[in-house]
Amino acid sequence: MSAESPIARNFDCVEIPEQLRSKPFLAALPKLTAATEESCNYCLSYTNGELTLNALKDKALMGVCSNFLTPAMQRRLRQPLKQQMLGKALGLKAQRKQRILDATAGLGTDAFLMAASGCEVTAIERSPLVFALLEDALVRAQLAGGSFAVIASRLTLQQGDFLHWDAQQHQYDTVYLDPMFPAGRRKASAKKAMTLLQQLLLEEDCEEQLLSHGLESAEKRVVVKRGRRSPPLAAREPSLQFKGSTNRFDVYLS
Repeated sequence: MSAESPIARNFDCVEIPEQLRSKPFLAALPKLTAATEESCNYCLSYTNGELTLNALKDKALMGVCSNFLTPAMQRRLRQPLKQQMLGKALGLKAQRKQRILDATAGLGTDAFLMAASGCEVTAIERSPLVFALLEDALVRAQLAGGSFAVIASRLTLQQGDFLHWDAQQHQYDTVYLDPMFPAGRRKASAKKAMTLLQQLLLEEDCEEQLLSHGLESAEKRVVVKRGRRSPPLAAREPSLQFKGSTNRFDVYLS
């Protein structure tokens, strides 16, 4: 993980669920004390059973987590994805059950929606910190049972860098890209989670590599989420575009 400031944990190691592959990363973080608080701007806590990220010096950026069980997510799950812009960009109307690689998973909302549509989704997250938040949410969805557990069974998480992913050994119908630092989407009104993660993680300029590797890995298409007025990824014009009021999806056919 590339981090601008050290992170502490505000919990004991025994509180970390055993099934989390992120447990070694979480356990290695320094415990939050009066001494470590001086050198740390952020900490991880367990709040109501959820792993949350907090900015210690900005009370407006508290309680950031990944959560697939919220009422807002349940409302989104009730609307078929193929009727939404994302589903149209993925081509779900023509092919309902795809193999999708979410190469920049983040907190996993889009990956979970894709899995809910019946797709088999592999989600890769480079940052160990963000991966820990995402894995915690997926485990809670599995434990919730019912439809949440069914959806979670279609979502596989991997911690690593997509640019090091072997395109020859892993072929997917679609590769989905949602870069964390897209041009035109960094503004004061950005959502709390995105604001905090953009503060914490260092930006890297790898747009050309992302798109090129995505096209190598996708059998049918690469779908890129952008701000409505953002330039195309790596300045490459897409084959198709699906525009909303604030975002758009650029489609590159393989």
